[in-house]
Amino acid sequence: MKDIIQDIKQNFKNGDVITRIIYANAAIFLGISVLGILFSLISGNNLESIKNNILDWLALPTNNITSLLIKPYTFISHMFLHVDFFHMLFNMVLLYFLGKLFLNYFSQKQLFGVYILGGLLGALILVLTTTLSPFFKTPGVAYGASAAVMAIAIGITSYTPNTKVMIFGMFPVKLMWIGIAYVGSDLVSFYDSNTGGHIAHLTGAGVGYWFSASFKQGNDITMGVSKTITKLSKLFYSKPKMKVVYNQEKVKKMSDYQYNTHKKATQSEIDAILDKISSSGYSSLSKLEKDILFQHSNKK
Repeated sequence: MKDIIQDIKQNFKNGDVITRIIYANAAIFLGISVLGILFSLISGNNLESIKNNILDWLALPTNNITSLLIKPYTFISHMFLHVDFFHMLFNMVLLYFLGKLFLNYFSQKQLFGVYILGGLLGALILVLTTTLSPFFKTPGVAYGASAAVMAIAIGITSYTPNTKVMIFGMFPVKLMWIGIAYVGSDLVSFYDSNTGGHIAHLTGAGVGYWFSASFKQGNDITMGVSKTITKLSKLFYSKPKMKVVYNQEKVKKMSDYQYNTHKKATQSEIDAILDKISSSGYSSLSKLEKDILFQHSNKK
């Protein structure tokens, strides 16, 4: 069991952004399931009732502004939250395959930015619609990564629509047909029991198309999200103290001005690498950057 936990930690630490999103969704799903079982055994209450009580604190309240004001964090938490295993499985499989295609054209920061924007705007439009439209008569909750994943799916299928992929390893299909089928499934089932969910999904699709169209025009709508995440990450990350030692013979031949200039340039280089680790993780470093970091952190 210890080895399994260690492997999971290593995979999360060294994996790309897709791996981390999948792990986050799976961990929350398992956490809710385990807590539900434990509280059910302790209290004697129905398991589904316990899980619904947990969901009340993590899912996004719809058509209920008072509850939303108490739990504004649900704008984020809901997009990593699933209750049904197959709902989570479908979203994560789609994220994995279309996300890998996305990373062939865009960066990990951009993928995460589209994921967050799709989930946030999907939630915002859903809240506004359920609050203002008389169609929605009772409060409810929303959860799931579908809007966020939809944004990534439509982002890549609209950016390179004629790229072909093999379905089941046998049938070549252009990406645009996958995007059309994905959006079409929400349109044809709009008035089923999950109308609110379809609104969020279609908003996510709109975000994906917006990202693709804007990028083709030279604009990146995820820049604001990336900068915000970088600033937030710095609040929880402190640069390690590093001992930087220079070749003594070389230093002896330097003037004071040359020495200080060289030291400043080298430290700036190290700081830039550490900032990159803070924002994108160690795996984002180039081989040269890793070599520089290794040399300056291991010299005695």
